Amino acid sequence: MFSPLVLLALVLVFLAVLLSLPLVIPIGPMYWDTYIYLDAAQRIKLGQVPAVDFLAPVGALEYYQFYWLQRLFPGGQPTLIAQWSVLISAAPLMAIILAEIDKKSRKIAFAILVPFLVFALCPTNTQSFHSYPGVNGFGIYNRHTSLLLYVLVSALVFLPNGRKLAIIASLTMLALFFTKITGFLAGGLIGLYAILSGRLLWRYVLLALCIFAVALLVLEFNHGMVSAYVESIAALVRLNEGLLLPRFLTVFSIKLDVILAAAALILFLFWLDWSPLTGRWYNLRQKPTTANIAALLDRDWLWIGITLAAGIFLETQNTGSQEFIFLWPVLLAMLRKAPKLPETNRMMVYCLVAFTAIPTITKVMQGTLRFVAVAPTYVTAPVTDVKTMGLVSTRKDIMERVNLLESHYATNAGAYRQLAEAGQLPSWQLYSELDYQMFWVVSADRAVKALKQFESQNGVHLNSLMTLDFVNPFPWILDRHASRNIQIGADPFRTVGDLTEAEETSLRQTDGVLRPSCPTTSARLSLQRIYEKALADRIVVKLDDCWDLLLRPSIKLSGQS
Repeated sequence: MFSPLVLLALVLVFLAVLLSLPLVIPIGPMYWDTYIYLDAAQRIKLGQVPAVDFLAPVGALEYYQFYWLQRLFPGGQPTLIAQWSVLISAAPLMAIILAEIDKKSRKIAFAILVPFLVFALCPTNTQSFHSYPGVNGFGIYNRHTSLLLYVLVSALVFLPNGRKLAIIASLTMLALFFTKITGFLAGGLIGLYAILSGRLLWRYVLLALCIFAVALLVLEFNHGMVSAYVESIAALVRLNEGLLLPRFLTVFSIKLDVILAAAALILFLFWLDWSPLTGRWYNLRQKPTTANIAALLDRDWLWIGITLAAGIFLETQNTGSQEFIFLWPVLLAMLRKAPKLPETNRMMVYCLVAFTAIPTITKVMQGTLRFVAVAPTYVTAPVTDVKTMGLVSTRKDIMERVNLLESHYATNAGAYRQLAEAGQLPSWQLYSELDYQMFWVVSADRAVKALKQFESQNGVHLNSLMTLDFVNPFPWILDRHASRNIQIGADPFRTVGDLTEAEETSLRQTDGVLRPSCPTTSARLSLQRIYEKALADRIVVKLDDCWDLLLRPSIKLSGQS
């Protein structure tokens, strides 16, 4: 039987082959989140540093990994590159963990590896935002966070207490820190519990802290990117104050199947553990040593409870991705002890573990298999000028609707503006609708064509571009500069605050600002109002029915004196 490391290597080679091909995938809900990665990659290519030169929804590692992988596979499908880019950091760490586990049990190593590969490969979420299958653009970095937590928990549970565990834990926490801060905090909670329960000795904790601190210090020398990142996190927290309690309620309502099953398992294990637990409590009272504290805390039901609590906290900011996948290593460790239980108790444990673990993996696999099955019947986006952004497809009837939307939005512009000014979208879930996501790609392609024609006819070349919309892939498409100090993934209700002096200066230096109008939405209107002061003196050029170009007034067109 071949080793788990061989399987991991074969899968990585297989993914490299897939990324070498121009794969076309069915477009899914909120697919345009992928374009944030394209925007960031272009900025990194031109020397901009995340959090220093531009603000981003998440940590810098997400965008550097995407940039590196896209450089290797420039013709690869962007969403697949984004999904699999996490393996640059996660796969080497998992390989070390698997090699260590494999020394004792090959079955356990495969039991850890197979779910890891499923969640790493599948670009789908557990929560569905549309009835038709498609690749989710929403939550890519959330899926990455959960996968890195899976790596961390696997190491804490199965690696022996020593330097190797300390190094793996510190590197994984570093990856979590620069992926998403909520993942780092969730990992910190699990790591703290591991320390208190004796899984990691204090001398190794100090080693892990030293590695983490040195890495941060080195990265801080890169234009102060660590301090800038911390400042951007603080700014996002201020913009989203008051949202935590409603988020907890959302998590419980959406993830109730997993949470209830895990809670029932915790209570059942607590009941089984009652007699040994009272003995440990008595020993601690008689002799309050760290060893006795660790013996009291190192219980399966407490491990599951802490990991579940960390998952619930994580999901308050990551709702609907691949939640609670990092429960599996803890459940697996507990299952190894289950054969010692009486048959009735053992069967109860097996059932509760199944109810806890199966829903997540089945939803993720089903979503992926659905879009793979229907992909051959879908029609490809009718675009030519948006590079690999065009590697998407949708149902024929949806594409027929897409072809009607531009004239419809333009003809009924007043009605959509009225909705936008009332704070309403054209439909309740506009950004989850497949026709809108495909229309955005088609509309962007037309905007690029119109912009190229404008430049050719007027003898100009716009060196820098910005978009008054959620995403701005145009600098990447046209290989231009992107405005510095501007938030990528611009959500005026969550990530974009009041106009700053640095933003105003950068905007005034930007050659062209693209303003979409098909349709007018409350978010687009809000962005226009936020940046209005910096764009007040712009020359408005109508590129087509859906896009205006706000031209910097100092740019001279051919025929102008």
